[in-house]
Amino acid sequence: MTPQIPSPFIVDPAVGTLDYVTEVRQQEALLRTGTLQSAIFNSANFSSIATDAKGVIQIFNVGAARMLGYCAADVLNKITPADISDPQELIARANALSVELGVCIAPGFEALAFKASRGIEDIYELTYIRKDGSRLPAVVSVTALRDAQDEIIGYLLIGTDNTARKQAEEALLKAGALQRAIFNSASFSSIATDAKGVIQIFNVGAERMLGYAAADVVNKITPADISDSEEIVARARALSLELSTTIAPGFVAFVFMASRGFEDIYELTFLRLDGSRLPAV
Repeated sequence: MTPQIPSPFIVDPAVGTLDYVTEVRQQEALLRTGTLQSAIFNSANFSSIATDAKGVIQIFNVGAARMLGYCAADVLNKITPADISDPQELIARANALSVELGVCIAPGFEALAFKASRGIEDIYELTYIRKDGSRLPAVVSVTALRDAQDEIIGYLLIGTDNTARKQAEEALLKAGALQRAIFNSASFSSIATDAKGVIQIFNVGAERMLGYAAADVVNKITPADISDSEEIVARARALSLELSTTIAPGFVAFVFMASRGFEDIYELTFLRLDGSRLPAV
């Protein structure tokens, strides 16, 4: 009678020996990992560049070719990744690493691979220079490749296109600059309040147009206190009818729609410090 083999063992019928299930699972995991690595390496969405220990390119995958415009024959055994990277960024990175690590690091491939050569995980932003001279912002992960004796035999640089993120950052910077320009403009009245409506910021445009200094109003009053009271009452009534809810005259009538997530643009008459009236939108 065949004996029952307890878990986690299985019988190898070819040689009649026992193997650990965990070993089989590890082998399966390695196969899956290898498949994943092959998929990544052969993907046109990743720039995968492998070098020898000196940094000279040995493998240049289809993603690198697509993203950078070079064919493998242009770069294999000829150049390092540093030769197709922004030289100013290489200098800046070398300087930063030299300060961080207390060792002199030369601009060039050493600056790209120094941390990886010390076994430190290294992911950073880098601008590649394409064959046509255009620039490709990338996020690069660098890993040292080692042999069975743990000696470094090369490096693997995997890059992803960072263009969309950089464009978004630039758009935010431009938007911020525009907002600052508007806020600091003497042609616009820009008033910011806290949640209760008390004025916290009163820009130069508001000062010029309304005659108050910021010190007269900040942390003291709401915009309703310098607005036509009859218009406030009328607006509160109109909103109460429109929305079927009671809205009190005052600052809440100004911001009720905005507080519910609705864009709200309306006409309002401000009262200047000298008592004169300023029709505004």
